[in-house]
Amino acid sequence: MSPLLTTTAIAADDSMNFDQPEAFATLKKAVGYFDEMETLPEDTWISRDQNSARADMDDMIKEAMEALDVPQLTQLRSTYRKVEDKISETRQQISELKEKRILAPDTDVSTLTRFTPTETLREFTASTRGDYDLLIEAHKKNIVAYQGELKTLEGTLAARLKDIGIQLTPAQVQVWLSSVVGDDVLDMSVVFASIKSVAQQLAELTRDSGENLEYARRYYGMVVMLHRMIVTMQEDFITRVNDEVLPKLKGFAAEAEATTRDARSLIKQGGQRESLENNIRANALTLKTITLYRTLVSEQRDRVKQSLSQSQRELAVATNTYRTVKLSAHVADLIRHGVKTFDTLAELQVPVAISFQNSAMREEFRKLTERMQQAK
Repeated sequence: MSPLLTTTAIAADDSMNFDQPEAFATLKKAVGYFDEMETLPEDTWISRDQNSARADMDDMIKEAMEALDVPQLTQLRSTYRKVEDKISETRQQISELKEKRILAPDTDVSTLTRFTPTETLREFTASTRGDYDLLIEAHKKNIVAYQGELKTLEGTLAARLKDIGIQLTPAQVQVWLSSVVGDDVLDMSVVFASIKSVAQQLAELTRDSGENLEYARRYYGMVVMLHRMIVTMQEDFITRVNDEVLPKLKGFAAEAEATTRDARSLIKQGGQRESLENNIRANALTLKTITLYRTLVSEQRDRVKQSLSQSQRELAVATNTYRTVKLSAHVADLIRHGVKTFDTLAELQVPVAISFQNSAMREEFRKLTERMQQAK
C-alpha cells in the first residue's frame, strides 16, 4: 500500500501574507521601550534601568520577527520536514525487516500474508523470507513516493518564494532544506521581504500623516526597530555558523581522516583489503561532502557578514536620525531611503547557490545534517 500523499495540496486560501497587525503592534511596543531607555539610569541593582528596557525591546523585536514570517512558507517547510522524517522511519523499518528476514524460513510468501490487506498487518503475519521480501519492496516503493513528494514541495516552495521576490530554484531550495542552517537562511530571506513591505507601508502612513510629528516619529522609530531586527538576525546567524556548525564539521572531518588512516594501516598489516578499501572510499565521500558543506555555510556567512557591516552603519545612522527628527515630510523621505537600503541589504546576502554532484553526495550531506542536529 502506497503512503497517503497529502503534501502536494497546500490549501489554496492559505495566506502568503505575514501577520501585519501583530508586526505593527510589536514594533510599536519596541519603539516604546527604546524611547524609555533615554529616561532610565544605565544600570541599577533594584529599579528598572536601561538594560531592563533593552531586554524588553529585544523581546518585542523577536516577536515581530515571528509575525513577519509567512505562514504558508512555514507550513510548507514543516511538511517537508515531516516527509523527510517518514523517509528516515521507512529506512529504519527496512533495516529491521532485513534483520528479521535472515532468521525466517527460506520460502515464498505465505498465504496469510498474501491476503492481508495492509502493510501494518502484514508485518504481524510475516513469517517467511518471501513475506519479508514483499514488505521490504513495499517500503522501498513508499520511499520513492515520499521522495517524489519532496520534489513537489521543493518546486512549490520555489514558486511561493518567487511570489515575494526571492529567486531560488527548486535545486537551491533542496540544498538549503538539507542544510542545518537552511531554516535560518530562508527565515532571513522571508523576513527581509516582509521588512521591505512594512517599510513601504510606513512611508505611506508617514506621508498621509501630514504635519503630525508624533505619528511621523513613531513610524520612523519602527523603521529603526526593523534595522535592529536585521542586525540581530545577521549577528545570530554568524555566531551560529562560527561557534556551532563549522566546529562540528571540523570534528567530523578529523574523525573521517583518522578512520581512513586506521584503515590504511590495517591493510598494511594484512587486514581484509576489500572491506577496508570500501571504508576508505566511504570516508573519502564524507570528506568531500564536508568540504562542500563547509564551503556552503562559510560563503553564506561571509555574505551575511558583508551585509551586517552595512546594516550596523544604517542602524547607527537611523538611531541618530530618530533622535533629531523634526519634520514629518523629512521623515517620509528618510523612510523611503530605508526601503532602498533594505533592498540593498537583502541583495548582499542572497543565498549561495551550489549543487550536489550525485545522489550519494546529497545523501551524505543529509546524514551530516542529522549528525549535527543530534549533537546539540
